[in-house]
Amino acid sequence: MAESKNPKNGPKSSANAGRTSAAKDGEKSPRLPHERDESSDSGTSEPRDVIRQAKADLDSGKQATDRGEATDAAYQRQKR
Repeated sequence: MAESKNPKNGPKSSANAGRTSAAKDGEKSPRLPHERDESSDSGTSEPRDVIRQAKADLDSGKQATDRGEATDAAYQRQKR
């Protein structure tokens, strides 16, 4: 493969390798959801309070209160 002469396609510095950054007209803009998910720096922050609370609830023996399984069973019965 021939080496690109375009500076935008040049090698990335190791400090920014794997990180995504969105820019339009030279100005930074917020990353899109898939850019946040696929970026190497995703998941490096501290857990949010709601996540800490969920873990504490599970560790103390509380059960999930969602109705997904019951709803799915009712849907499958009606679908027949």
